[in-house]
Amino acid sequence: MKAHPLASAGVLVVSSLVALGAALTLPASTNFLLADGGTLRVANVPMGAYRINVYTDPTPITPDSIDVSILATFERGRGVAIGLDIQVLARLVTIPGDGRLQGDDPMGRIDQPPRTDLAGEMAFRRQATREQAEDPRFYAAKFSLGAEGDWEITVVVEGPEGAGEVSFEVVVRQAGLLGNPYLILFLSLVPIGLVGWWLRRSSDPSSPSSRPEG
Repeated sequence: MKAHPLASAGVLVVSSLVALGAALTLPASTNFLLADGGTLRVANVPMGAYRINVYTDPTPITPDSIDVSILATFERGRGVAIGLDIQVLARLVTIPGDGRLQGDDPMGRIDQPPRTDLAGEMAFRRQATREQAEDPRFYAAKFSLGAEGDWEITVVVEGPEGAGEVSFEVVVRQAGLLGNPYLILFLSLVPIGLVGWWLRRSSDPSSPSSRPEG
């Protein structure tokens, strides 16, 4: 029995929408839709005449890659702020399955060599620059945290019209099997392939389903 054209078209449309939805929800690490930006961590924090927004990418964050992006604008709609000195500080505060780490204030040992233990690198800083950003409106720092756990990220801003800092915590974990964006993309295309096979089989006169009964 040959498939009805409208039914076949309906199945194909539904399958295409499912595949498109899965593709659009790929992890941000694919960078298909995002250059800078990502997950908003800090929104519109005032620092003198500046207003600071901080984003992290990818989501979820893995030990081998993090992009901290900062969008600095002036108050009252004066546009994007340039010429700022922006530092990104990172400190491991919780190891998976363990308690809070003990130690001095991280601000007091930023310029010291990184401390290491079984959890890996524990505290360091990176300069955020426009050269590292894909979008010229942003400052960005791209680096590897190197360890799972709860990390405290501090962004320190200094400029002619103000200064300040803001902190937030992120959870860093190894990506599971479904954290692979290419695997998710492949799985999202499977429904379209199955529908195409079904339509071809239904329209093939030699297939058992296409032979008349009797």
